[in-house]
Amino acid sequence: MIRRTAFITIWIMTALISFTVYSEDLSLLPWPMEVQSQTGFYAPSIHTSVYISEDTEALRWLGGRLCDMLASAIPEQKPKLLEASQAAPKDAIVLRMMPSSLGDEGYTLDVTEQGIQIQAPTPAGLLYGVQTLGQLLQPTVSPHGIPCVRIKDQPRFQWRGLMLDCSRTFQSLDYLRKTIDRMAMYKMNVLHLHLTDDQGWRLEIKRYPELTRKGARFPEKYKQPDAYHGFYTQEDMRALVKYGQQRNVTIVPEIELPGHSLAILSCYPELPCTGGPFEIYPFFEGDHITRDIACAGNEKTFEFFENVFSEVVAVFPSAFIHIGGDEAPKDRWEACSKCQARIKEEGLKNTHELQSYFVKRIEDILTKHNRRLIGWDEILEGGLAPNASVMNWRGVENGKAAASMGHDVVMSPTTHCYFDYTYERISSEHAYSFNPIPEGLSDAQKKHIIGIQANFWSHIDRTPARTDAQLFPRLLAIAERAWSPKEQTSWPDFYRRQQQQIPILQVSGVVSYDETKP
Repeated sequence: MIRRTAFITIWIMTALISFTVYSEDLSLLPWPMEVQSQTGFYAPSIHTSVYISEDTEALRWLGGRLCDMLASAIPEQKPKLLEASQAAPKDAIVLRMMPSSLGDEGYTLDVTEQGIQIQAPTPAGLLYGVQTLGQLLQPTVSPHGIPCVRIKDQPRFQWRGLMLDCSRTFQSLDYLRKTIDRMAMYKMNVLHLHLTDDQGWRLEIKRYPELTRKGARFPEKYKQPDAYHGFYTQEDMRALVKYGQQRNVTIVPEIELPGHSLAILSCYPELPCTGGPFEIYPFFEGDHITRDIACAGNEKTFEFFENVFSEVVAVFPSAFIHIGGDEAPKDRWEACSKCQARIKEEGLKNTHELQSYFVKRIEDILTKHNRRLIGWDEILEGGLAPNASVMNWRGVENGKAAASMGHDVVMSPTTHCYFDYTYERISSEHAYSFNPIPEGLSDAQKKHIIGIQANFWSHIDRTPARTDAQLFPRLLAIAERAWSPKEQTSWPDFYRRQQQQIPILQVSGVVSYDETKP
């Protein structure tokens, strides 16, 4: 948080001047649905308080957060938090829960010379109103105070995501918390954690302790730094889930299957089609896509995943559970007598339909736990499970096809959303140019495009600083594409606002990539 002592001294010492900061002067990001600039400013003072309309844990936390934000702007006295049992004073910032037509995450923000009102039907909406107010607090907006403005806002998409790969390189809990904070600043609401892959299994499963005893570390011969190994206990993840919930960021876990499963096979060699031996390795020390995958003809495979998912859903309350499903070679299945017997027994045509059978079995497991399956777009091959959702990464046509069939889709193509790629390949401007809704869909089909997601795979940039530089500032482009109405935004205006956010990110510890350098 930027210190504003000198800034507030100017507020207190200077009489307010009656002119308007126009919307084109604001650096709000993502840009709200409606912004109406008004005349004048609101100047917080030592008499300012924060009032919450309901005495709930969520609103007390949010009200306290707003008090902390204002404390750096009013160093003489931290604002008091007034709860619903008390009357709201005139000089107050009011957080009020009330019905709205703006949806669960929508809000209105009214700044007048007398006070500030944020109204929303849920704590999530109030949180986003507070985040917008925080951007209006920045001293770059005006030296006179918070500009009077009326904002009516709601998101374009319900899924505004970022995927972090925790398998190829372990991501510390501290970094995950910082990532959640940065996502919340820009109204992103889904942190997808890629927890398992060939390079490591990162989540404690009590039924299968070998997954983390053996599968969470690279063999000593590869001499990997300690920071690249590790796993999360279930309590670690429960705490992270709560941390995210307070900031309206849902943690969606990914348990990769049936391919990218070398960490599983190295621990439990009875689950693949062949007996091994198997060994995990750093990404660039072996095949990028291994031929060995979980055996679809072995009932022990499905018993294993049923037991794993029973523990996963107990830790993560997210509606969606990601099951991977990408880059699953069929070589072993073609040669496996058990898999071939399964194809014959189930009346399947080929191994592509066998993968579809596999995914449908997993969907049945998740459905018993009242969860929804989402997977990479390869799960379309051989027929899609009835209620499955698709995360589209290979161009846009597969996402378009899934939406046409009535399946929900999150758009995340390599062409615009893969942030382990260089800035020369995907610049902020290129990311910003992406329209998540493909042409040619009917209005009903368009509703199945539920969001957009940026992805970061951790096989190249493996430290927090280098990861930050890959994510920022271009993640802001995805944040705005996910939130703001497409017709109300443009690259030149976004670029102006993005550049104004970079110093704010630097204060929070982000060393972003400098796209202005040749």
